[in-house]
Amino acid sequence: MWQDVIKSIKYYGIATRYIFKFRLYKYLILLLILLILFAFPVIIFDLLINFIAGLIPYFNVQKYTILTVNIVASFSGFLLLLILSPVFSLVSEEVGKRLSGQVYKFSLVQLIKDILRGIKISLRNMFYQYLGIAIISIILYFLPEMKIIHLTGNTLIALITAYFYGFSILDYAMENYRMPYRDSVQFVRDNPGLAIGLGGVYYLMISLNTIFEGQLVSEHFSVYWSAFSEAIVAFIGVIAASVLMFEKRKKSHSTLNTIGKE
Repeated sequence: MWQDVIKSIKYYGIATRYIFKFRLYKYLILLLILLILFAFPVIIFDLLINFIAGLIPYFNVQKYTILTVNIVASFSGFLLLLILSPVFSLVSEEVGKRLSGQVYKFSLVQLIKDILRGIKISLRNMFYQYLGIAIISIILYFLPEMKIIHLTGNTLIALITAYFYGFSILDYAMENYRMPYRDSVQFVRDNPGLAIGLGGVYYLMISLNTIFEGQLVSEHFSVYWSAFSEAIVAFIGVIAASVLMFEKRKKSHSTLNTIGKE
């Protein structure tokens, strides 16, 4: 499993080469448009809170702003994957076509199906991720205050989060091969290292943005910076997942052919 984790992390570097080789940077324009739609409601909420603060005496702006930021930050990873699903579906399909050499006619119906599938997978993973985190948090609450216990708990939470983020990223590649929903779930269960590696890099970017929020850039642009940097990592992750899936299927077919000849 850990070999797969390291392998999938390395493929982020390999994926950056394919961005230029296949000219995938054209999809970044659509990605930026969707990012504006993602960050715009957060900016409007912040302006609304400050406006209300000027009208109502003793209104605790910091209290409600921090609460909202925490809620948004906890769901930001999956929100981005949901909002950017049209881009990721297109990019994954493009990579699959280029690698296989096969040419398919564009189908709007199929694209919509792929987008809906991506949304379904992300919502499913979001539910199980937060269920797992809730269970671990409850267990930690009743355990003694020991560093080793809480370190173990936090490590498990990080692995669970990375696993489900990676599942969502990996599924964009699996949908290219029209893998049924149940087959996709089984594939990730059989290859957890790939999901943890792909999702781990994405989760690390989200964590860094949460820790250094407003320090790397102006607070007024921190939401845009966070969304942009996380989206770019997810964008590269989808390409990495597509290349990984292509090579894994190619190796599997090669093995089957060898067995058949024997």
